[in-house]
Amino acid sequence: MQTVLWDEKFSGKVEKGSFEDFKRRAEAVSAEVYFTNLNDAKNILQEIFKRENAKNIIAFKSDLVDNTGVDKISKDMNINLFFEGGKKEANIADIGISEMECALAETGSVIEWSYPVWKRLVSAMPNVHIALVRSNRIVKDYESMFEIFKEKFESGHISFITGPSRTADIERVLTIGVHGPSKLVVMFVEEEE
Repeated sequence: MQTVLWDEKFSGKVEKGSFEDFKRRAEAVSAEVYFTNLNDAKNILQEIFKRENAKNIIAFKSDLVDNTGVDKISKDMNINLFFEGGKKEANIADIGISEMECALAETGSVIEWSYPVWKRLVSAMPNVHIALVRSNRIVKDYESMFEIFKEKFESGHISFITGPSRTADIERVLTIGVHGPSKLVVMFVEEEE
């Protein structure tokens, strides 16, 4: 249901944004950004899993998540992978992986339609969040984004995720990762036709 809803939105009506604009803005707020194909995405994920010394990963099931081979990589690396669960699984997760509906070039944000609670846990609880985005889903600006929202949008949560969690509400000292992941990795994945 979710994929169909958003696939309709990207039928050519929306003004597309550029990867370079998105990357510049996302990296300015400490996000790690890649543009890759499915085959290289597997290698990047494997390197991130090694670098983070991941033991437990939670993921929200989608075609893009499946196509990146997360299941096989985690088995090969002896990492526990959970596609469903609750707070218990989210609390022990080192990495969360989920597909985002699109990206907003104007702010360097990824957009998550997170009606299911599990999807919100995947993107908010682990120390590292890997946000997968289909490469043809970069929206130029807010105006284009709201065109997507106004036509036909079902109820639920929409999250604009811009970089890792940051706060300065404790004595005005910037702290990363208090209210969410301390690292955000955005991977634009170009799928074969």
